[in-house]
Amino acid sequence: MASRAEGERAQSSISRRRAAARDRSGEAYTRRRSEIVAAAATIFRQKGYQATTLADVSEAVGVDRASLYFYVSSKDEIFDEIVTELVKANTVEAERIAASAAAAPAKLRTLVLSLMRSYSDNYPFLYVYLQQNLSHVSEERQGWAAELRGVNRRYEAAVQAIVQQGVDDGSLRPVLDARVVAFGLMGIVSWTHRWFNPETSLVQAREIGEEYASMLLDGLVARPGEPVPVTRPVPHPDVVALVARFTRARVPTYDTLSVPEARAMLEGVTRLQKPPQDVASVRDVEMDGDGGHVPGRVYVPDADGPLPVVVYLHGGGFVLGSLEAADAPCRALANAAPCIVVSVDYRRAPETKFPGPLEDCVRAVRWVARHAADLGGSDRLVLLGDSAGAGLAAAAAAVLRDEGGAVLAALVLLYPTLAPSSTTDFASYRTFADGPLMTRRELDWFWDHYLRGPADARDPAAAPLHAPDLAGLPATTIVVPELDPLHDEGVAYSERLRGAGVPVRLLEIRGAAHGFWWMDAVMSQADELTAALVPAIVGDAGVPA
Repeated sequence: MASRAEGERAQSSISRRRAAARDRSGEAYTRRRSEIVAAAATIFRQKGYQATTLADVSEAVGVDRASLYFYVSSKDEIFDEIVTELVKANTVEAERIAASAAAAPAKLRTLVLSLMRSYSDNYPFLYVYLQQNLSHVSEERQGWAAELRGVNRRYEAAVQAIVQQGVDDGSLRPVLDARVVAFGLMGIVSWTHRWFNPETSLVQAREIGEEYASMLLDGLVARPGEPVPVTRPVPHPDVVALVARFTRARVPTYDTLSVPEARAMLEGVTRLQKPPQDVASVRDVEMDGDGGHVPGRVYVPDADGPLPVVVYLHGGGFVLGSLEAADAPCRALANAAPCIVVSVDYRRAPETKFPGPLEDCVRAVRWVARHAADLGGSDRLVLLGDSAGAGLAAAAAAVLRDEGGAVLAALVLLYPTLAPSSTTDFASYRTFADGPLMTRRELDWFWDHYLRGPADARDPAAAPLHAPDLAGLPATTIVVPELDPLHDEGVAYSERLRGAGVPVRLLEIRGAAHGFWWMDAVMSQADELTAALVPAIVGDAGVPA
């Protein structure tokens, strides 16, 4: 223990003396240190990194070992500095290529050749670097490893940008994910160190680079008349992280639980939400009329009125969900627009099957229409729902069109549940049968609880997708997550609305999964969606209204 402590004190003394020398000499110190690093680089090239010692460096620069320690503390420190500059230079070159005016295939070829040339020119350093694992370096080198990982991410981003450019302009085939190409390219070249030594190889680095580029581009370059390969959409990183979290926690799917268990699990969604935002006022109301009453909650933001009024129908497969689970999204929406939000606590299945929940929703909309001015609202009334709530909103809009009682300015449907899978044949039900985050089995379980029997499955009031006539419905915004089993039926409904002369805005959210709007603490796309809904709520120009 004593010798270790003495060593640490000695090292600390050297560090203090080095700092003092640096502060005292300034530019002269920096210049001398650069000379030492350059000399060490020359020796590394001649003898190899492993065979070189600090004594060799001392001899080359004409200083004794004690003096050398004023400038560098170890061979690793010199090596790390050299490699950092090389990797940064490669990254700057990749970013330059990505920003150039060349076509994407030409950029990729240039990038591969550039990387191979750098590898060949700097073999003694990059060979050692590529053998290292940045996740398993010593504690003293963690800062260096973190810096290199950041530089590597910049390189990956440059490659991804080139690939995405090519996919967008049609010069490259659509790929599953630009990251696949970026990592593949880097992997091919980096693994070259296992067999290629430019000092002994009969094959030149440029020849290898040309071969790599040809192999890569043969598979990527789009050819006229060639069928476009079908690729599975790539989940947003937040979706990947949440699925992994649920998998580790062994979170069950709703269809494997009893109704009380499923309800309790859904209420846990509040743990995936940001803290509720403050609004000017929140109060619970009883919305009566048509021979009944429906509980609700009114959110009023701190904004000058009169404001648009949004009647919100929560999701939950007709079975789950509550005012509490939807509290945070309602507050966020009220502040974002700003608008008054009336959240509806409609009766749920299986205790109340179809058409009971729909009747509650229609009753609530009519009540809000009568009391909008009392709530501080304008005459702009918007009906919004998510998932099963969106299905109820679509059905309620049709009832109000036919029977009156409220005039809707707009209808907003977030990943709507519009018909049982047994009555449709959409590809998304097969592609995303197992999720992420929502499965076909769960959706079937919800419908089984909601409907009274098989005949209800094609009743337009239960399944709005099957409505024979959609003309006269309000301007509609439909949001479809790319990775949702319900994706295709949302798209189909938008096409039917458009065919019926209804103004439609379809928003496909790339990489998103069902239900993400309620999970803003773990899904960055939730806040983006809230912002995207504002134009439909306030009636901005260019948005269906």
